[in-house]
Amino acid sequence: MDIIKNDQWILIQRKSLSSLQQLPKKEGKTWTVKFGRDQIDLSSAVGKPFGTFKLSRNQNARSKALTLEPAEDVTEMKEILKDLNSGDSNKEIWDDGTSQQLKKEDIEQLRGQGLTGTEIVSQLVENSKTFQIKTEFSQEKYLNKKEEKYSEWVEIVKPNLRQLAKYYHSADPVKILNLRPDTLAMILSLANVKSYGKFGIFDGGCQGLITAAMLDRIQGFGTVWNLFIKGTPQKQIIHAMNFSPEQLKPLQNCNLKKLKELLLMEENREAAPAKIQKLDDDAVPPLEFGVLDGLVIACRKPSSIAKELMRLLAPSGNFVIFCPYVEPLSDIYTQFRECNLAVNLKLTEAWFRSYQERYICSKICKFSGLFIHKQTVTDLSGLISRALGEPEKTLNVLLKFLGSGITTFVFKQLREQVIRMKVHHGQHGKDWKRDRAVCKTTILTTKSRNHQVRTLQLFTFLSSKEVSSQQLLDLVVHRFSRCR
Repeated sequence: MDIIKNDQWILIQRKSLSSLQQLPKKEGKTWTVKFGRDQIDLSSAVGKPFGTFKLSRNQNARSKALTLEPAEDVTEMKEILKDLNSGDSNKEIWDDGTSQQLKKEDIEQLRGQGLTGTEIVSQLVENSKTFQIKTEFSQEKYLNKKEEKYSEWVEIVKPNLRQLAKYYHSADPVKILNLRPDTLAMILSLANVKSYGKFGIFDGGCQGLITAAMLDRIQGFGTVWNLFIKGTPQKQIIHAMNFSPEQLKPLQNCNLKKLKELLLMEENREAAPAKIQKLDDDAVPPLEFGVLDGLVIACRKPSSIAKELMRLLAPSGNFVIFCPYVEPLSDIYTQFRECNLAVNLKLTEAWFRSYQERYICSKICKFSGLFIHKQTVTDLSGLISRALGEPEKTLNVLLKFLGSGITTFVFKQLREQVIRMKVHHGQHGKDWKRDRAVCKTTILTTKSRNHQVRTLQLFTFLSSKEVSSQQLLDLVVHRFSRCR
């Protein structure tokens, strides 16, 4: 059974009303917050299990704050309707503001006398001229509305990802770039976030929502690189998830400015100072080009960093770029299409429609932004062509692609290159046999209407056996020459 502890984030709920709060760090400290119309002492819930609580007034205390007591039997306000009649239609009801005889001062006086929320709502029902004329459905809506204001029952739950996503989207969607829970689920699915993988996230205004979702998905197995440019990375929702140290272990923060300097130093080690070359032995392997299995970019202006961050992705890595505006994503879409950086590139808008029990709500949910998604492409046609002349150099490049368990290479739009090679080598019959084998390795048919690319895999023993450069080259040429 989960117990409410100090320095823990909790979510208080009453019907559609909810509030995210953090309990005090020190034991015995009074922590009063406002929830709806009530003042609640949250410190009275410390040490008690999560669940339903009853708001009770302490007559001896000077403070007007209500204390929380675990509730065993919860009385629903729908029981008020058992002994009351209901009408067939609301046509005869005229809302002129005089149907309720109790005034605001009378209700406050009842609250001051210590009446519970159920008793106050019963008084409102008895003093209403039109309540018994309303239909049964209208009576239930009326009680639900009053229960949200005056109910003495609240529920304290341990926050999870779905509840936090709904809470932030309903309270202030601008804080999380209008990211809905269903859109968040699509991002995680399209980025292929799973355990034992390396993933990067650039959170530029989601309060750490996507980062927390990744940590919750991998459950401590893998690595999540939290990328940021200046200041500190956003972690508000990460703290609200109450992650354990084991779940937070995969999280690694990375400043992109410092990362760029280190990567440039790695490429030119001779000019790099000795202090910068030395890395911490206890740290996780540093972030390098081509090591991430998935990448998610969520910000208002992704066009300035999208192409640079794509260099961190491994071959055939999945990426998702989310933005609340269509203009930056349209520019990125055009740029990626021209550069052939991805296959089956798609610009998608997610929409969501909520349904009620009695009737369909015709309004679609608020705009939740758009996102670009698909896989990166690694073109090995030129690499295999150069392999005939420089096998040793090519072997190092191929082994780099094979690192971290990556054995899949995706090709796209190589037909035009093959045609150009045929035209060029048609004038040189002497080398045509050798170059014809190279052409076969680059042929990729696109018979389907959507021009879906074929995914080719190398044998699994490449990662377990030592092979020479010529054996590896022969294997690559042989396997790819069969795919015509």
